[in-house]
Formats: sequence, structure tokens, C-alpha cells
Amino acid sequence: MSMARSTPPDDLHPGGDTAVIPTVSDPIVNEVRAIREAYAESLGNDPAAIIADLCSRQAHHPLLLVSVASRPAQE
Repeated sequence: MSMARSTPPDDLHPGGDTAVIPTVSDPIVNEVRAIREAYAESLGNDPAAIIADLCSRQAHHPLLLVSVASRPAQE
């Protein structure tokens, strides 16, 4: 026998609780978000342009920021 769902399948809240949890406003988080938004807007909010810019910045940075060396798979 199948059980009928009382909530839609895309409901991510157990028990059907769809209440929104309020977030606390943090000035540092707000500042970082504003900087990120301004940066994205300066590149037309184009993900490809953002990635290209970040890769270019990394290539010219004196330190390697991300290691791209392959590693053997661990068992």
C-alpha cells in the first residue's frame, strides 16, 4: 500500500514547516556582499567574464593561489 504525501515533493522542510528562518544582519557580511555585487556588475554580471578575470588575476599574482596539480585517487 502506498502512502500519500501531505507535502509537495519539492518541500525541503521535514513536517511541512515552510517558515523562513530570519537572518541576522552582519555589517562585515553586508560589506563583502556589496563588494562582490559591485565586482560582478563591473564585468556585466557575466560568469565567463568573472572567471576569466579571476584566472588572469591569479596568473599575475606572486603566489600560487590554487594548486592544479593532479593527485592520484585515494582508495
